[in-house]
Amino acid sequence: MQDKVDIFRRTSGPYNLDTYFLVCTRTGESVIIDPGDDTAEVIRFIREKKLIPVRLLHTHGHADPFFSTKLFKETHDIPSCLHAHDNNFFMDPEVRELTRKAVGLPPPYPADIALFHGDQIQLGRSTLSVIHTPGHTPGSVCFSWEDHLFTGDALFAGEAGRTDLPGGNLDQLIASIRDRIMVLDKKTIIHPGHHRTGIRTESTLEKEIKENIYITDFIF
Repeated sequence: MQDKVDIFRRTSGPYNLDTYFLVCTRTGESVIIDPGDDTAEVIRFIREKKLIPVRLLHTHGHADPFFSTKLFKETHDIPSCLHAHDNNFFMDPEVRELTRKAVGLPPPYPADIALFHGDQIQLGRSTLSVIHTPGHTPGSVCFSWEDHLFTGDALFAGEAGRTDLPGGNLDQLIASIRDRIMVLDKKTIIHPGHHRTGIRTESTLEKEIKENIYITDFIF
């Protein structure tokens, strides 16, 4: 029997980065997906909710999902997790410089734990699954819990992440959406890594199959 899990979302920065807190209601343990919020605000939120953070989960290796990681780890001794492909790709000095020029910030330091497709992450008696969805970056992943999917930059409401940055590949992204996301239950709730101002912050796979241009134009 899985524990009940509460989901909290915080939005920060000019790009409307969405940070998610998944909290086991029995133990208070929490995983934080894409901790890009202001570090002080993340810490304040954790103290206010009396959470026990156990993992920092990153959907990909760009700087924005890591904004709070380094400083947060100085106050909470917990590991950061990133898919192995991004962990290795963004350690390359040439890639780091190309990424810095393209996005204005270098990639973050390597994570503590390398993730792989199919990995299971425990949260109390609940389990999150790692789904490798390359395209935005070589190691982009989604995190799945029951009927919720945290998609990072692999899929937004109505859109998907860029593929013109170092490591991006449109064909891979389309294949990831088709073969790794669209095969899930159509009632799956999509929690994206970003949203446009005034646009819904979550969606369903059923809605995206009907309306998302990356599906309607590239797959169908």
